[in-house]
Amino acid sequence: MPATYRLSYYPWLTQNVPAAEIHREIERFAREVEKQLSGITIQVLPTLEVGPQIDLLLAGGCDIALMNPLGYVFARRRAAENRKKDNPIHSIAIALRIIDGKVGDKYFGQVYARDTSALRKDDPGLFAKMRGRSIGYGVAYSTSNFLIPAYELLKRGVHPFTAFSRVEFLGGHDIAARAVYEGKVDLGVGHDGVIVDLGNQYGYGDATKRMSTLVRSDPIPSDPVVVRMTDPTQREALQAALMQAGKTEDGIAALDRFWGKVKGLAPIGPDEYESLNTALTALKLEEQHLLRKS
Repeated sequence: MPATYRLSYYPWLTQNVPAAEIHREIERFAREVEKQLSGITIQVLPTLEVGPQIDLLLAGGCDIALMNPLGYVFARRRAAENRKKDNPIHSIAIALRIIDGKVGDKYFGQVYARDTSALRKDDPGLFAKMRGRSIGYGVAYSTSNFLIPAYELLKRGVHPFTAFSRVEFLGGHDIAARAVYEGKVDLGVGHDGVIVDLGNQYGYGDATKRMSTLVRSDPIPSDPVVVRMTDPTQREALQAALMQAGKTEDGIAALDRFWGKVKGLAPIGPDEYESLNTALTALKLEEQHLLRKS
């Protein structure tokens, strides 16, 4: 067992928190994990975008990765292609958040609009009326800021690209929400709390009254903690340490701050994210379509 685990994370674990503070809080959580692992040090690496983070993980440059779900799916796919047996990439823990008023490991994607759009959730002609509108996605490699809402539209007969007069990738949940609120695009997509989050920002206090959900997705597994380890005993020891660290006072506070109000961690197996592969297949999307190479 190595004396040091290297931990990687992507930059938008949470929004509206300074990058230096996110790093500091991850360091704080790492110290709590160390307390549960005898003789192990955790080195927190500088932040990396999703594509380079996958490359680093597969090259053996880190042992633990706080990943977005699509990043994990692509990393595990590539590892499986390179090593037909004994895939070293595993999800071992999942972030727990408050969803629909209770703590859980699943969240939702949504398509939403402003009240001036005349689009209503209960309108039987809703999907026909969406055609010819404009839509703002966030980033192409985001599960709820693009992939799953796009898949939900496709399932309802609305092609996520060709059905609209204008399609934009605006750069994040909050940016897409502001664009809808300000009338720059007709439709936006994001996680289930994006409208509430916007309403908490200065100047957008009436967002929950002016914007509403039109389509809600099936449940999406929350963000994973991923490891590059072939030894099951090693994985199990780290998994147990993560669970315990997520219950300590400092661990709880750190998770809440650096990972978007995460309330703790739960164990997870490596195949929990298969639904994302289903969406990717339906939309005929591959890793090279969604991730820019640096």
